[in-house]
Amino acid sequence: MRNCVVSSRRSASTALCALRRSNHGVGAVNNVRAEASSSSLNRGDEVTTQQRQGQGSSGSGSGGGGRSIEELKSEMKKLQEQIHAAHLQAHLQEQRVAEALENLEDVDERSRSLEASLFDAAAEASVAPAVEEEKKAHADLRSDLSWPKELVDFWHPVEFSKNVTEEPTTFDILNFPLAVFRNGDTGVAECRIDEASALASTSQCQKQKQRQGGIQIKEKDGLVWVWLSEKEAPEDIPGFTVPPEPFHEDSKFTIHAELVIDVDVEHGLLMENLLDLAHAPFTHTQTFAKGWSIPDLVKFKTSKLLGGNWEPYPIDMSFEPPYMVLSTIGLMQPGKLEEGARAAACQNHLHQLHVCLPSSKGTRLLYRMSLDFMDFMLYVPFAKKIWEAMAAQVLGEDLRLVQGQEDRLKRGGDTWANPVPYDKLAVRYRKWRNSLHCETKRSEAEEALREMSAGEMLSPEENDGFSSKRSRSLE
Repeated sequence: MRNCVVSSRRSASTALCALRRSNHGVGAVNNVRAEASSSSLNRGDEVTTQQRQGQGSSGSGSGGGGRSIEELKSEMKKLQEQIHAAHLQAHLQEQRVAEALENLEDVDERSRSLEASLFDAAAEASVAPAVEEEKKAHADLRSDLSWPKELVDFWHPVEFSKNVTEEPTTFDILNFPLAVFRNGDTGVAECRIDEASALASTSQCQKQKQRQGGIQIKEKDGLVWVWLSEKEAPEDIPGFTVPPEPFHEDSKFTIHAELVIDVDVEHGLLMENLLDLAHAPFTHTQTFAKGWSIPDLVKFKTSKLLGGNWEPYPIDMSFEPPYMVLSTIGLMQPGKLEEGARAAACQNHLHQLHVCLPSSKGTRLLYRMSLDFMDFMLYVPFAKKIWEAMAAQVLGEDLRLVQGQEDRLKRGGDTWANPVPYDKLAVRYRKWRNSLHCETKRSEAEEALREMSAGEMLSPEENDGFSSKRSRSLE
């Protein structure tokens, strides 16, 4: 029996030694548990053996020098306390190992982060010159939500003549609150500052009211034009607002609709949208571009100053300063666009004039639609309502895109990060607008546009900042 107790002590001692050696691993902890369990079983066997021997000794009457059961129980209690302490040590070792592993993970993470930062710093240093060059290339292509003050130095078509009556029509453009009306005695259109507007107290409005003769106003091509600049007004008014010459002698263009719409977006963004018909197959899927195929590359060929021809669609477009877009769409039959044909080769045509006036509401849009077919629509009751509904639907499809771009600008984004070849007309509009503060840059920009060839329009050019990736989206 004494040998059994010694054996148990040795087992416990062995377990404790093994535990001390397990300071660097969890596997030693498992060994301690296994040996502790084995010691417990051994002690159970010893107790059983001692009990049997005690019974035999008492039955035979031989006492000898054996230890009592109480002494054995006390010994077992001590061994159990030692095992319990060993278990506590094992748990502590597990905790230390876990903490060491966490520390190793933290060190590894910091090492990876440091390595990545060093790599990024090296990459940034290598691409910095390229970034600076790109910024210089895009310096004249920035977009913003404020218009240049030089826009005032133009004749502005502000209303359709047919809408001007003795009752004043009030609106504002370029922060000028205007009231346009007809003189009841002469029938001549007149214009004055709208005193009821909060903008009437500005210095520029006060200067206008003090000018001799008031605001200059003229009528031409069915539009009322005003001159708001302090500079002397040119005698001639541009003639691009008249419907184009007929493609066929027996099919002259007739005005079918003249609409005035307040659009809640900045006028420049709306202009760029109108000058970019590449978005039509994606955006206008329920209106005029329904069924259009998506071209691999929309080609644009210059036909005049700030204008050109989109291919494969039979659409001629142009931009006219300061904020007018003209377009002519060729149709083989009403409602059906003939792909792969020039506009002049089509049987029927739709001509559009968009005047995008900057206003406090965003844009005051004057829209005129002319057709060289479907003259019977002039006599259809409520035809104007039909065209108004169609125009509202087209604008509604555009607004989702344009309002997203406006929101991006408000959040500090850039809508011209990566222009592409079929953005060229919109790019040239934006560069022209951003050059108005400098007469030299403005002249150079307009001169370059006049000399632009079809090849230049079709191929990317470094000084235009073109790339192969389109980024004008709702990001």
